[in-house]
Amino acid sequence: MDPFRRKGENVAEQTQKFVFIDVETTGTNPESHGIVQISGCVQVGDEVRETFDHFVRPFPQDRIDDQALKVCGIDRRQLLPKDDPALLHVPGKEFLEPQEVFSLLREMLTRYVSPYEKKDKFQFVGYNAHSFDMPFVRRFWEKNNDRYFGSWFWYPCLDVMLVWAQILQPVREQLPNFRLATVARHCGIEVDDTRLHDSMYDIELTRALWLEARRIIEQGRSVPPPGTQGELFDF
Repeated sequence: MDPFRRKGENVAEQTQKFVFIDVETTGTNPESHGIVQISGCVQVGDEVRETFDHFVRPFPQDRIDDQALKVCGIDRRQLLPKDDPALLHVPGKEFLEPQEVFSLLREMLTRYVSPYEKKDKFQFVGYNAHSFDMPFVRRFWEKNNDRYFGSWFWYPCLDVMLVWAQILQPVREQLPNFRLATVARHCGIEVDDTRLHDSMYDIELTRALWLEARRIIEQGRSVPPPGTQGELFDF
């Protein structure tokens, strides 16, 4: 079963292209830290065409903060070079060299857009993508000696967090914070705490929130409970 496809979801013949992306990193600064996992899905129109999930060995110059690895559930020994006898192997988490992951991503993107066509690009979609995921992915491009990140993705990105900040503005005080899991639960989306901070699961939640936000905006309907939240749009 495709976790990104909702039951009864309409598949329309459209030309808009989206790539949902979530990254897990070795810290919070895209200039000095690196990506250790990048996951997401490619959507054309309303159809999910493919998913991707790559574990990435950081560049040698990337700083690695132990607390960041703890959040991701990654042991520093998993990031060691392949020929290092201390390398820790964890089933299902094979860390590839960043150049290899970059090549795989480019190959995938090329199946849907042409970097030489100015009007043919992806909408980059993520949760807090404007200040976190997109800057990290852009820097990942640059570390791979490619400064044409803008040939693939429209700017600005579609930040699902900012969309929901607008929708939930009348009831913001009901939420203790605005983390992905908190907003998803508030909107009635089931959340598995044991899977949080795995970027593949986080992007699944992100896309579910994006679909719900799009439904609300397009139909002009109020956010479903909990609680009576009133009309959010008056068209």
